[in-house]
Amino acid sequence: MSLALILRVAGGVVLTLLFMVWWLRRGRAGLNWLLWAAPLAFLASYGSSFLFRVPDYEAGCQGFCTGWWGHPLPTHISDGLGPPELSPAGLALNAAFYYAALVIAAALVILAARAWRWAERRRGWRSLFLLVVLLLPLALAPAWLPPPAPELPAAEQRLANNAVRAWRWQLRLRRFSDRGLAVEDVRLHPDGRQHRVCFRLYTWFYLPHNRLYIDLEPAGVLSTGGGVIPLTASCWVQP
Repeated sequence: MSLALILRVAGGVVLTLLFMVWWLRRGRAGLNWLLWAAPLAFLASYGSSFLFRVPDYEAGCQGFCTGWWGHPLPTHISDGLGPPELSPAGLALNAAFYYAALVIAAALVILAARAWRWAERRRGWRSLFLLVVLLLPLALAPAWLPPPAPELPAAEQRLANNAVRAWRWQLRLRRFSDRGLAVEDVRLHPDGRQHRVCFRLYTWFYLPHNRLYIDLEPAGVLSTGGGVIPLTASCWVQP
């Protein structure tokens, strides 16, 4: 574990403890939230395994590299032979992350509501506050906080970057419902000459809804085609 990662984890733990003290000073209501946040965190941790999935991939690997489910830490890990298996340690560590996020985020929302003078506002203004502070950031999260993806070698990452550029500007496949994408793999096109990049498409609130494949010329710069397919379909069997 790198020193930078250790410092980030330590900073997160300290920040979480400070906000837990803040909640405890609010009396019984604060204590109840700290208790309820624990099962909610485990539900969020397990639920992330349905939203965030990285299948086994070939790019930069000898054979296959194993994928995983869950985010930001894997809750299920693949063995390359079948569906990923549950990792109790990963589930618990991921739940710890979501617990910290719930404790801190809820406190920040309350502080923002106080600054907004929530108690003095009418229903319409309260609805606007919830929309701006809660719903909109969560809905747009895939655009500013990328979903999980494998770490690709430099050559394959260049191809993925060019495919993203083609998706945005050349092919114009992007739709209003497409809020973010995560690369799944980079392989040779079925014709053996071109390159194909496969992505997992996310819509609002990190809901995965399609796959996207982009074909690149042998030089790997310009796109020669692409398409959107269901999550149940494979990028690698498309003509």
